[in-house]
Amino acid sequence: MEKTDVFLPKNPPFSYFCNLTDKTSTMKKLFTILLALFAFLGVKANDGAFYSNGTQLIPITETTIKVQKEILTITRIPDKVSGYGSLFQVNVYYEFYNPGKARDLLVGFESPTPDGNGYFGTLDEIYKGQPYIYDFKVKMNKADLPYQLAHVPYQYQGDYQFDFTMDSKAYYKDGRVQDMTKDQFSASMDKIFKGKEEYIDIDGYLFYYVYYFNAHFNQGLNVIEHTYTFKGSALVTMDYIFSYILTAANRWANNGIDDFTLRLDMGEHESFSVNPTFYKDASEWTFDGKGKSSIKQSMTMGEENLPIFHVQSGSLVFHKKNFHPEGELSIYRDGFYIYGYDDDVTGLQYNVFVEALKSQYYNLNVENLSYVDDKEGLTAEEKRILKNMPFAYRGYVFNDKGLQRFFNSTKWYIANPDYKADMSTMSKEENKWINFWKE
Repeated sequence: MEKTDVFLPKNPPFSYFCNLTDKTSTMKKLFTILLALFAFLGVKANDGAFYSNGTQLIPITETTIKVQKEILTITRIPDKVSGYGSLFQVNVYYEFYNPGKARDLLVGFESPTPDGNGYFGTLDEIYKGQPYIYDFKVKMNKADLPYQLAHVPYQYQGDYQFDFTMDSKAYYKDGRVQDMTKDQFSASMDKIFKGKEEYIDIDGYLFYYVYYFNAHFNQGLNVIEHTYTFKGSALVTMDYIFSYILTAANRWANNGIDDFTLRLDMGEHESFSVNPTFYKDASEWTFDGKGKSSIKQSMTMGEENLPIFHVQSGSLVFHKKNFHPEGELSIYRDGFYIYGYDDDVTGLQYNVFVEALKSQYYNLNVENLSYVDDKEGLTAEEKRILKNMPFAYRGYVFNDKGLQRFFNSTKWYIANPDYKADMSTMSKEENKWINFWKE
């Protein structure tokens, strides 16, 4: 049985879409990717690894309780656990309203297993628990809530088809959460695949985790604070991917959230896209700090004309009342690639490198410039532009008209007259970058 014949899933995991390949020459020309300039450090194989996703808390049984208010804050931080990639801290503040008498309710958090052909964990490793979710905590009305963990297989549809929907009806039976043991899971997979494990490379281990806990809801207002950290996913073409299941909020009594705020803090000098599945356009977002938006013309994750947000400092904020999400939250940051390659030209076009920097903020780390064999291929003007990039990122207003004209032409530049050039505030990487292009 060939792996490519196995899966045409009904509701595939995120990695399924990321492994699709368009074989037409039209698509190839659309991307026009010349060469990866920055080495990709976060993936162990050629395509990608999809470690986890965040999700809303859900009622495991039917409920009359509604989500009156939610503030979802997502903060990207360096991954000091594995040493590469990004971690995302998730902090969710909920206000639930119970219209009836005080009652207990089983509440859950659902997370898929890691997948993608960049993930090589063993079944023994991942059955111990979701390996890429850290510091999972829940407080209700200021008291810590203990939780349990269950393993729930995706529903087999026959003919190697699986339903990747996470649904409490699949695991809450006979008044309790059903937990499949590792031996039971292995036996069920052996029965389907007859001992072969090719499916692991694409869709992981075909089960998901359910964190569940008993929550006591007082009559009226109840506050739940939910925090955890998880590892961002990645592709060879993207520095990071963050995914979060918003539609799970529709399982509460009001089929959504009365007052919803989403705050994204991806760091300073960051450009990233948010898939417009739950909003229409960039005008629905605001910047708490300095930022601007543009449209990404090339295709990313199957999306054309994707909004791209450029944050010089601060956060990106989405707020909506009577929010009933119809799609999930997905955030992407492209890796550094050159566009507009001419197949008739051999060798590296350094001027295209400079032009590529107009589209978005990039990580200015000279350690990732190992591809440069002869930087003298750049003109003196191009070197000056590159040397001054860290200052432009902070909004420095240049006296040199040529430099100012170039940075004004970028998608991300925001003038900040209050900023005074000061290399002492630069990171070590930025100082190396400046000196590299100065020599």
